[in-house]
Amino acid sequence: MRPIIFDLYPGLDMVPWIELGDFPTPIERLERFGEVAGLPHLYIKRDDLSSRLYGGNKVRKLEFVLADAKSKKRKTLITLGAVGSNQVLATGIFGREVGFRVKGLVMDQPNAEYVRRNLLMDMRYGVELHYAPNTPTLLLYLAYLYLMSWLRGERPYYVPAGASSPIGNLGFVNASFELKMQVEEGVMPEPDYIIVAAGSLGTAAGLELGCRLSRLKTRVVAVRVSMPWYATAKRLASMANSICRLMRRFSSSVPKIEIPADEVILLEDYLGRGYAHFTSEGLITVAEIKRLEGITLEGTYTGKALAGGIDWIIRRGLRDKVILFWNTYNSVDLSPLIMDMDYHSLPKPFHKYFEEPTQEEAHH
Repeated sequence: MRPIIFDLYPGLDMVPWIELGDFPTPIERLERFGEVAGLPHLYIKRDDLSSRLYGGNKVRKLEFVLADAKSKKRKTLITLGAVGSNQVLATGIFGREVGFRVKGLVMDQPNAEYVRRNLLMDMRYGVELHYAPNTPTLLLYLAYLYLMSWLRGERPYYVPAGASSPIGNLGFVNASFELKMQVEEGVMPEPDYIIVAAGSLGTAAGLELGCRLSRLKTRVVAVRVSMPWYATAKRLASMANSICRLMRRFSSSVPKIEIPADEVILLEDYLGRGYAHFTSEGLITVAEIKRLEGITLEGTYTGKALAGGIDWIIRRGLRDKVILFWNTYNSVDLSPLIMDMDYHSLPKPFHKYFEEPTQEEAHH
């Protein structure tokens, strides 16, 4: 579906874009889960169904990011994340679809079943994986990899963590207008709050700006699920403002919006021991929504975000408000594609994720 913002703001359709996803994604009422949680007006935005190839929130961003790379005549995508990164995998799947070579630079994280699955999927889709033990090494390695790719004539294009560049985050400004359209069509009442995971912050930043531009009364409740030094209110506001500046470069009809850091809602108390460390509240939420609604979440992002957001809503006495949980996870089952794959074909540093116990195994 052509981005709604292209028709609203003349000139914005000069931004490169390619169609990758199936939009609009459905909105459903979480009746049974909402009843148990004590939230009578709880809904879910099913971005897990954003593509039949691979769902989740990255599809909206990659529609702009991959088009931008194509318009710049780049040939190789270099991206980074944690070892189990959904973004590295999504870039691998859609990048290959559009004709790019993809290199993924990934760093250590707590082990989980999805880490194993994503590593095998990366291999299945031909992502060239490189391992870094920590953030400083990752950044040095990134500079080296990028430079070497240029020297080899591979014409690299850098896709940041979460595909959260101003151009990628445009996808979630557009998503806010998609939501407004669904509200106007009577799919759901206008939400008072959107609960969303705040990892690389691009999704939350796009929604924050988009809700203001579309004149929704909705407040975005971003739940920190990544490193505290990275996921800050200041950075979230700054990212939203940089998307607005990008839009105004293409279209003077985009209102000038400056969002101060103290106006964004970023919940900082639900991270647990750190990035990708599961929390008991998150795991309970994952199990309950699966049991009651048949919807799959996970412990790193969506389980934590929904658990944290609900706790915050209830503590503030907002039970009767209309709440929309924005599901950023992928629900396409890719396991048949990796059934016959052997992890020994991965580079040696990744073998430990298959030989050491996962958090799920430790939990049981």
